[in-house]
Amino acid sequence: MPAGIWVILLLCFALAICAFSCLGLMVMKGVYRKLHYLAPPAVLGCAAVAAAIAVQEGLGAPTIKAGLVLLVLVIGNPVITFAAARAHYLREAHRKRLQEEVSGPNRERETPEQATPVEE
Repeated sequence: MPAGIWVILLLCFALAICAFSCLGLMVMKGVYRKLHYLAPPAVLGCAAVAAAIAVQEGLGAPTIKAGLVLLVLVIGNPVITFAAARAHYLREAHRKRLQEEVSGPNRERETPEQATPVEE
């Protein structure tokens, strides 16, 4: 097969990966489930594009640069995903704590005298 066909196939594969990941992001509910759909385009999509560059350009500066970008994405993607999940968790925990503080004084609290005795 000619090199141009391989380039087109690799780029179509990268496009399909990105399209299906976008579909998964739209369909899934919840931030944590959606985070799983960020890895395929960052890793597989970028790998396919880097491979297409390697097929088109041969071993040279563009291929090395594409490989370095792929390496950064493969290493950075889990770190960024974890940071995003942790930031969301902390934000939700802070929001919950604020809601408890706001609703706390408005609630009527039982004093020990008002509590109903427990029968043994």
